Amino acid sequence: MPRILPGLRGRAARAIRAAAEPAGEKGTFTPRASFTYPPSVPSWYIGHMHRAMRSLPALLSRSPPPLVLEVRDARLPLTSINPQFETVLQEAPKAQDRVRVAPGRRLPGWRARRLVVYAKRDLVDRRIEAPLCDALEAHGQDVLFAETRRKSDVQRIYDWVCERAKLLGQEVARAASRAGRLYRPSRVSGAARYTPTPETGIRLLIVGMPNVGKSSLLNALRFVGTGKKGAASTHPHPGHTRKVTGTVRITPAPPSLNELELEGQSVDMKALVAQQARQAPAVYVYDTPGIMVPYFGPEDQHGPERALKLAVAGCMKQTLFDPEVLVDYLLYRMNQRHAHAPHDAPLPPYTTLMPTPFLTDDVAEYLRSVADRAPGARQRGGELNLSVAAEYVLEQFRRGALGNRELDLELDEGRPGTLAEQIRARVDAAVAPAHPAAADEAPR
Repeated sequence: MPRILPGLRGRAARAIRAAAEPAGEKGTFTPRASFTYPPSVPSWYIGHMHRAMRSLPALLSRSPPPLVLEVRDARLPLTSINPQFETVLQEAPKAQDRVRVAPGRRLPGWRARRLVVYAKRDLVDRRIEAPLCDALEAHGQDVLFAETRRKSDVQRIYDWVCERAKLLGQEVARAASRAGRLYRPSRVSGAARYTPTPETGIRLLIVGMPNVGKSSLLNALRFVGTGKKGAASTHPHPGHTRKVTGTVRITPAPPSLNELELEGQSVDMKALVAQQARQAPAVYVYDTPGIMVPYFGPEDQHGPERALKLAVAGCMKQTLFDPEVLVDYLLYRMNQRHAHAPHDAPLPPYTTLMPTPFLTDDVAEYLRSVADRAPGARQRGGELNLSVAAEYVLEQFRRGALGNRELDLELDEGRPGTLAEQIRARVDAAVAPAHPAAADEAPR
């Protein structure tokens, strides 16, 4: 896998501070004001995604209804929203039934059982978190940011799951006697029809677009809850999970009577039952395939730009896009940020990959410079492979080596208003109109 050469950061930083090239001086460089998007972009809504989407209504029809973790990519806080999930959640059985989540506070079932998790928190500026949470909460979405390798972040999600599982636990006993009555196998596609599931406990669905971190979150929740290692396979390329997995328990199992007797403990059955009643019910997780939107929309609705963002972030199949076009888009966005930065600001992060850093809006010129250091880009005879150099740049962006990786909110690009106002405006334009808070939270 490509990696940054040892010592590159230090040399590049010194070169940036020196700003030796006249072309690298901000006063002599004017970036392009717009980007020419391809007139059409390929879709990537393939068979296993369609089958998984078709299975979600039946999985949401289980009794009691499952909890849902919708995972999004923090680098694409708006583009990684799949509107299909919102539709399926709000049309599921009991979606509008009020659920008591706190004294005097009841929410519609679809909201009480759903938590939005923005994964890859470490790859974005922390300044966006609070304003984005507030803006999405106004639209009925409860949000947490998380880095799945950080236990404290995963613990917050695990605590939310256990708390909401307790609220639904009172339905478990009633559901056990009629388990599967609302579950219609004929409406579930493929392997999901034969996925074994326990008859008791709370189910948890993890949904989201491809490669946003769903399987990593499942493994992290299981480790926090049980101390056991990962149960779901992960891969850096999108589309790795291709079917609804069997259920994985993420809460600790109570000791059996045999285990207690072997430990020499006297078993007080009444106390044991009372103790288990106080604990959160067992929670079993389904890991679902990443589901892409079927159609990105026309150019006047920013469809091609959405597709490019997803491809840059690694959420789309890489062979569908020319890597040089993706790097050209990154070049455009980073130059826009630099154009509105203070005059004495350092050069954009993309210049750290160049032997002699300088500002440029020419992707071919940039990739020829990067190819001097990109592993495998210089071929026999001295010829430069710009596609290999472009893949190297994208890899560095995805691993976090090129500064702020957030691509949706267009912050620090000359937009008017405060940070919170800019984020609220972007969210309001991207998300359906909010439900009135008073109606959502009115006690009943």
